[in-house]
Amino acid sequence: MKVIVIGAGVIGLSAALMAQARDLSVTVIDREGPAAGASAGNAGAFAFTDILPLASPGILRKAPKWLLDPLGPLTIPPAYALQITP
Repeated sequence: MKVIVIGAGVIGLSAALMAQARDLSVTVIDREGPAAGASAGNAGAFAFTDILPLASPGILRKAPKWLLDPLGPLTIPPAYALQITP
């Protein structure tokens, strides 16, 4: 059986290796090459405990508080806020 994996990031390459381990013929396709996209800036860690879907109920109510909390999940440093202000 032939398998095509789209994306040569950490997840795509892991899936490709697992498929190869099961004696499948694997082709990996990525427009940028291995570990060039999001994998290049992830610090080698998965932060699955820090993920909060933006479509969760109540996010709009919580976002203003998060913006004011420097350790919150959604922050804009004051110096950067001045740079992005039109």
